Amino acid sequence: MSHAINPHHDTDSAGTPWSGRTLTAQPFPGDDGTADEALTAALATGDLTAITRAWAPTRVLVPIVAVLGDDEAELVATQGDKSADMALVTLLGEDDARVLPVFTSVAALQTWNPQARPVPVEAARAAQAAVVEECPRIVIDPAGASVELPRPAVWAVAQGREWVPPASDPDLLAGIAALVTAVPQVRAHRCEPDGDAGLVVVLGLPPGLEREQVRETTSRIGELLLTDQVVTERTDSVRLAVRSV
Repeated sequence: MSHAINPHHDTDSAGTPWSGRTLTAQPFPGDDGTADEALTAALATGDLTAITRAWAPTRVLVPIVAVLGDDEAELVATQGDKSADMALVTLLGEDDARVLPVFTSVAALQTWNPQARPVPVEAARAAQAAVVEECPRIVIDPAGASVELPRPAVWAVAQGREWVPPASDPDLLAGIAALVTAVPQVRAHRCEPDGDAGLVVVLGLPPGLEREQVRETTSRIGELLLTDQVVTERTDSVRLAVRSV
């Protein structure tokens, strides 16, 4: 059984409203437009956890353009440029979900689109803008390293907390354990990774249950998981698997 997660909350799990978190430029004295060395090193490893950790405290460049750059981009009006015909670019992913492109350096942005204007912002503000604009993911340097941060990683950076994959997230695992063990038929459970940001929850059920009993149990647990805000924020998907104990 697979449960796709697509939350639409007015606040994050800490109760802080998403509204009002706007994408505004921040001063970066001495910034020469080059990439952060620690982030460059992390990008070279391909380790998504290390990349997210290195990206979170950095300055990023978001592209602002005067006209539509290509057929795959759509323009979202920015609050800071209402008097000018400028807009923030978002891309459409293969699943038709909007993706916010960000860049580590001026050179990386110009390689992608020489006409784009680089606007420096803190990574956390870019992540907050992605949440507000309903961009589930962020792609770093789409014309270069092209590393895509999954939605749970974007939300973590937006909230100012460190992101770890769901199967290693102690708060998430504790929350799932509390939900699952509250269902009497569950004798045991474990959580396994499912891609970069998904989970498989393996349920241990007593032998001899009728098919309808198994279905009712998994449906109940699925509902509990889908309505828990921490679960929906910190995972892209949750699948249930059943074994007898």
